[in-house]
Amino acid sequence: MTSSSDNSHVEISVVEPPDINKNKILEIACSPNLKYVAALYENNDISLWSIVSQESQEELLTNIKTINIDNICINEEINAISDNQYKTIRKIFAISNNKQVSISLKRNNAYNFKFFDFETEKEKKLTFPDCQKEIDILSFRDNGNIIMVNAKYYRAYVFSSKEKNNIITWVCKSMIELQYFKKLYITPKGKLILFNDTINEITMWDIDNLSAKTRILIEWCHELQHIEISDDEELLVVCAEEKKYKKKNLYVFSTETGINLSSFSTKLAIDRFHLIASSKGERLLFRYTNISGKSAFNLLDPYNLKNSINANKLFENKQIQGQYIIKSDKIIYANDGEVLIKKLVDDDWVEYLRKELKDTNGITTPSKNTIDLITKIINEKNYNPPYSNEFEGKFLRWGLELDDKSVVLTVIDFNYRTNKWNPDDKKKQLEILPSLNINGNHYIIHCEVLENDVFVTITRIGVIIWTYKASNIKMLYYWNDWNDHLEKFDFEKAKLKILAENWTSGRILPASSYGTILKNLHLKFGDNELFDDFLRSHIEDEFYLTCYGKDLMKTLIEQKDDKWIRSIGTGCINKCLQDNNHLISKINLLSIIFENFNELSENHPAFIASALSLIGFVVPSTFVNPKSTSSHLSKYGRYYHLYNTSFINISTSILWDCWISFQKNFQNSFQNFKDSHPHFRDLIVKPISKFIVKPISKFIVQPVIDFYDVGHSTTILAIPLPNFVSYSKKYSPWRELVLPTPNPFTYSNKVEVINEEFYRYLNGEALLKFKWNTYGRKYYLLIWAIYTVFLCCFVIAASFYKNISQTILSILLYTTICLGIWHLFFELSQFIFSPLSYMASAWNFFDLGAILLPMISSIIWLRNNEMPTEWATFSTLLLEIKFLLFFRAIEFSGDYFSMILGVAQRGFSFLIILGFIIVAFAHSLHLLLRPTVDVSLDYPSYSDDPNDPWNLASTYNTIDPNGTIEDSSSLIEPPTATTNMFMLMGSAIAAVYIMLTGDTTPISYWDLDSDPALLILAILFSFVATVYLMNLFIGVLSN
Repeated sequence: MTSSSDNSHVEISVVEPPDINKNKILEIACSPNLKYVAALYENNDISLWSIVSQESQEELLTNIKTINIDNICINEEINAISDNQYKTIRKIFAISNNKQVSISLKRNNAYNFKFFDFETEKEKKLTFPDCQKEIDILSFRDNGNIIMVNAKYYRAYVFSSKEKNNIITWVCKSMIELQYFKKLYITPKGKLILFNDTINEITMWDIDNLSAKTRILIEWCHELQHIEISDDEELLVVCAEEKKYKKKNLYVFSTETGINLSSFSTKLAIDRFHLIASSKGERLLFRYTNISGKSAFNLLDPYNLKNSINANKLFENKQIQGQYIIKSDKIIYANDGEVLIKKLVDDDWVEYLRKELKDTNGITTPSKNTIDLITKIINEKNYNPPYSNEFEGKFLRWGLELDDKSVVLTVIDFNYRTNKWNPDDKKKQLEILPSLNINGNHYIIHCEVLENDVFVTITRIGVIIWTYKASNIKMLYYWNDWNDHLEKFDFEKAKLKILAENWTSGRILPASSYGTILKNLHLKFGDNELFDDFLRSHIEDEFYLTCYGKDLMKTLIEQKDDKWIRSIGTGCINKCLQDNNHLISKINLLSIIFENFNELSENHPAFIASALSLIGFVVPSTFVNPKSTSSHLSKYGRYYHLYNTSFINISTSILWDCWISFQKNFQNSFQNFKDSHPHFRDLIVKPISKFIVKPISKFIVQPVIDFYDVGHSTTILAIPLPNFVSYSKKYSPWRELVLPTPNPFTYSNKVEVINEEFYRYLNGEALLKFKWNTYGRKYYLLIWAIYTVFLCCFVIAASFYKNISQTILSILLYTTICLGIWHLFFELSQFIFSPLSYMASAWNFFDLGAILLPMISSIIWLRNNEMPTEWATFSTLLLEIKFLLFFRAIEFSGDYFSMILGVAQRGFSFLIILGFIIVAFAHSLHLLLRPTVDVSLDYPSYSDDPNDPWNLASTYNTIDPNGTIEDSSSLIEPPTATTNMFMLMGSAIAAVYIMLTGDTTPISYWDLDSDPALLILAILFSFVATVYLMNLFIGVLSN
């Protein structure tokens, strides 16, 4: 199926350039490489514009061609995913890097879109593997591929182009099942951003390897409006509306960590927003409608959304009419039917912000600029000491006051009202010379003001960046990988060079040297402990906590600093709270704690217990369902992952379409039949509905439903454990079989510590239940099924070997051996993973017995051609008991297995004590009742030993006709091994165990009246073991 089928009434014609003064531009699209722009006019004209660079570095758009397409569809809703709350518009209008355009068509065509080459005016064929005819979202990637999405089937298609003989053809590279989404966005780099409204989650997926790059949560009381992403796709801005209070909320998230960097709530009617100047000094630009009904623009620092700055001056010379696009710091907009392009961000952007827009907010410049500058200074042959006492920036003027015993850092800010620097009496100062016996005149090696007005100083204790914030001078960064007390540090240039070599540039600067800071918290800078203040500010300031919290936590764990671990943990939890309610959008901040869950559980159990108790009841929504039928701790919402489309998926969607079509056709046919046969409708349909269906529903069905109503009140809880576990993305099943890796969900050096604390709370139980219901039970049932085949093969062979042929018997035995090897291989993998743990568990030896015995029995059977009865007996016993143990994971029987195993575990030590007592009494009775002469059960010994089995055996005398017993002759019943069980120590233990049950048969052969020692031992044993200990054991188990 292709997109070129039977669209004869859709015409493409080349026309003269339209009268731009009478045509309104409805949509604008630009190519990923920003070389071409396509504009859609209200008269169905589409014009192609090319971006041309000028000598003045300005860029212009020139119109190349205009064509007209009939039957274009604009602003059509996607019915499959739109509802009263979320309305999603079909987005197909786009242009590629090679001037190919896609456009949405009205649905009376075979296809709802058109894809053609603007230069050749020919339609391009797109062949869909599943015979698709409808597309809802289309976007061109920067690598030339096309990504298309069908919302009805939640399916994505990736097409790649192939060029042969100057002809470009498109081939479907992959089909991907998206499973579910409410809104979808496609980034130029091929990331899919899906919004799941059931749990208010935004997920960014990499479509190339089908992995989730980041997961983001927004408040449940907010409705998603729109999403924007930065050019480098490192920052994500989300706009959501809180309709109850008529507020718009902006969130800025890091796509690397998923952590909410900042948020902003306003009653302004925000309708557009963009991230600009990411390479110079990033700002969030948003447009809103003011009181007079006109559009206005403001700027915010995306890392601290607090103080908005009027940015209308950016658009003074840009008469924007309707549609516009902001990309790569350029704005492409419509004006009187023309498409124009202008530079939005000035070359000297920071200067423009400070002086033209009066923006005094913080500027987070790209770390590469700062790192390159510091690296350049460090690599210079000679450091230049401060040549001046003042260093002037854009709006801060820094100063140094040096002498032998002091280094004072000063700062004055620029007053934009007076357009002058503030007077010296408003100067702020701070002593920055540490108490390390360093000459103040030689402390500063080099210093410089950066573009964003922070002050870099290379000192004899490391590299320090200072900033002016909240009317105070503060240490912003500190780098020195000494990781020891600075009293022992000798400044060397080579050490700083190594430090710079380890830096990597990113959106923000590398983390400070927290290890060195923690070792020197006591260090004084004048009267201040600047390192201590620095650490506290990085915990209290949300920006630094979100950016560097994970690095700080790892350092604290390495140094086992419980005080600061509690401080950072409390800071993370407090920032997730507002008015005693948890902020779902900030839950990812807790990943700072739970990424290190195992280490914290092992070394700081009190802290992790406290943290788990504080987040044990996180309620994302206050809604309570009074008649819910959901079970306790069942999952809420929909959870999904991306995977490649299979034949089963395609078949299922086709069959579902056929069923829906059949339903509609049947309903329509039946309705038409009723309309055309009024007598049938009035005499049959209406009476049945009125006198049968409705009464049954009202008086039978509904009362039964009400009577058996099992509904109960439920509320929704969130599991606030971001990054609690992370399975390896480089999973190899074959490597896992040979060299298994630990399961990060349960593995730890001290597993029992984690289990005891973690599963005490609902979160742990709910997480475990979710994993089991999602995929755990599938694997368990598969293992159970394979074991059942293993069991049945051997049991059938052992039970019915006389009734089956030799061929079938051989097949059963060989299958038993093969499946036994399969199970044995997994046992070997467990042993390789942890030999000591494997040997310490008795259950592993039981499993080995259940696997090895049937295998050995089968081998012996095949070799001797005769069933080894004893081997088969115990093999069957172990096999069937192990099969029974599989039921311990089933809910209806799991409690009883837990009870049985729990009681056995509790009573194990008691049974050991009881065993020692049995052995003690058995040993005593063995010494008392063993024969003093050598005896044989086959030949009489003719001794007078009372313990001789022949003397204990039953004797039979004859009776003469007169009824007199003849003593002269008698018959003796040969003794057996049970006549005197105390002859041997082993049988003596068995005899005492029998006596423990209350059976005195082992000592019934002796006359207790004539043997006081035996009488005393019998009385002691019956009281101590049978009466006292057994009743005590029953009492222990009952508790």
